[in-house]
Amino acid sequence: MRVEGWARAPFEALADVFARVVAEQGGGAAALAIHLDGHPAVDLSYGSPRDARYLLFSVSKGVSAIAAQHAHADGRLDLDAPISDVWPAMRRTATRRITTRHVLSHQAGLPLVDQELTVEDHLAGRLEPALERQEPHWEPGTKHGYHAITYGALLDGVFQRALGTSVAEYIHAHIRQPLGLDLALGVPPPDAHDVLPLRAQPPMRTPLQSARPGLLFDAVGLGLLDDPSVFNQPDVLAAPWPATNLVASARDLARLYAATVGPVDDVRLLDAENSAALARTRSIGPDEVLGEPSHFGSGVQRPTARLPLLGPASYGHDGHAGSLALADPRFSVGMAFTTNVSPPVGGASAAALTLVAAARHCLSGSGLNTTE
Repeated sequence: MRVEGWARAPFEALADVFARVVAEQGGGAAALAIHLDGHPAVDLSYGSPRDARYLLFSVSKGVSAIAAQHAHADGRLDLDAPISDVWPAMRRTATRRITTRHVLSHQAGLPLVDQELTVEDHLAGRLEPALERQEPHWEPGTKHGYHAITYGALLDGVFQRALGTSVAEYIHAHIRQPLGLDLALGVPPPDAHDVLPLRAQPPMRTPLQSARPGLLFDAVGLGLLDDPSVFNQPDVLAAPWPATNLVASARDLARLYAATVGPVDDVRLLDAENSAALARTRSIGPDEVLGEPSHFGSGVQRPTARLPLLGPASYGHDGHAGSLALADPRFSVGMAFTTNVSPPVGGASAAALTLVAAARHCLSGSGLNTTE
């Protein structure tokens, strides 16, 4: 196999970097796409067609967050109102002050539930009632910790009650259709023929995680992330879960993120004010779940030492299986790397991080605007 596609100025060097990192990945498939000033600038693939779709795990959270900010900008959803305003079961003393913004910024205190859940339980929707009974692990709004799975159930619960629609349905109507994208939260078997199966590797812990054996990190997968290959099952792949089950191509993800920082074919998802609100720091510092520092806006990741992105203005989200999507308003860039080779440590793969660093180098030497 060989690399297919093209890379235009200022990203010509990325074709070579892409070839190197996918070779080091050891097989599988990968794709890289970049939109610059609303137009395609990079479209590369290895091991699959350039429009192949990948299961993206927590890259889903960034797209769901864009949907939430879009609904907020449209006056449909107040991100700062208590979710108990629309969700009666959350009107308990411990949970009544949780806002949708707390959910998006991982401050809700509900990263897991005490009840053991099987894959079948998740498919049957039993996580939501378990969350309605769960006592927060910290006072909401006072700390933050990564809500790996519960992020999706909480956000979907709010959308269903406040808007009368699911996050998946909102994305379809307000993001997929206006931009002409082939992406979705969950893909049923008849439509999943082009979704590349995940190649999972045995998981490993980082030194920071190993130094804290009692971390909530060990349990937040809620029976789903212990073996990521379970997502290759047709019934799991079909589930419209906002935290994990986005299926998309790299080119569609780059197009989507580009439309949050500028127009793409006359479509802009978020104006400058709402793009800034999405990215504004809401939680930063020690993460009660991950055991390392994390940095979140309203549902998107912001730059950290582990995930520097394109620089201080960037926002996006990586995924458990190695993929990454992001935007940077300084350069009017949307970028996405997708892969079906899951690294042993969750989050953006080494290939993704190398490509982002190379793209940053290309942009910094291009003469494009780099002011905040």
